[in-house]
Amino acid sequence: MVLARLHLGAILPLLEDIAAYDAVIGETIGGWNFPIQFRLAGGDPVTTLLFNRGTVTAHRGKFPGFPPALTFKNAGFLNALFQGRTKKNPTPNLPAIFKAKQLLQVDRVLGRLEHYLKPEPKLLEDPEIFAFCVQVTLYATAFGIKEIAEHDSAVRPIALDLPDGTAEMRVAGGPAAHLVVKEGLFESRRGPAGRPNAILEFADLETAWNTFQGNLDTFAAVGSGKVKLRGFIPLLEGINPLLDRLAYYLSD
Repeated sequence: MVLARLHLGAILPLLEDIAAYDAVIGETIGGWNFPIQFRLAGGDPVTTLLFNRGTVTAHRGKFPGFPPALTFKNAGFLNALFQGRTKKNPTPNLPAIFKAKQLLQVDRVLGRLEHYLKPEPKLLEDPEIFAFCVQVTLYATAFGIKEIAEHDSAVRPIALDLPDGTAEMRVAGGPAAHLVVKEGLFESRRGPAGRPNAILEFADLETAWNTFQGNLDTFAAVGSGKVKLRGFIPLLEGINPLLDRLAYYLSD
């Protein structure tokens, strides 16, 4: 169930960013002007993607009206679909049936998530694409920490003990994301924070990417200055085990 929440709450919303960057998605959804809801049976978790002529806006939780929806019978099925381990399709509601032509292309749209989150090594040779992959992975990390902190019983006590504050994760001269923590609840946002209480800064894109991929000794990186911790360190120390737990769920 936690992994299902990660797929709907942390990974699926990245289509906002990828649609604005990726020509394949732009070509596919250029004429779409309607929402598609992805939900687990029972209605929680649920994320709705609002398509508007080439752009995508993700809405988590309740969405007004009766949008076209794809319902997954259980968390295992949802995870299998997002991981490419099944060819079966979720159940469409009546409004979705009337969008059958477009829904046949949803797999093509979802496939672009893996294209940038688990890119082929050759793709990363392009500096612009590499920078974009780091950016969306940074966002996925921020969104994922929220899902882990609020819904994984193994680390929920850690989240509840975290001091209130805003923690920013950023690449020097590059992308940033931040987390607002208040009474054990988290709000993840793209971009830099106005007045962060704590900052985790990567020296460059390569350092950030290697950290996200688990290929960097974080302690050694801090010692060498490739990763810098600033501000209210107890906030970052509390987030660190949440990062480790997130890596556990998203690893192959």
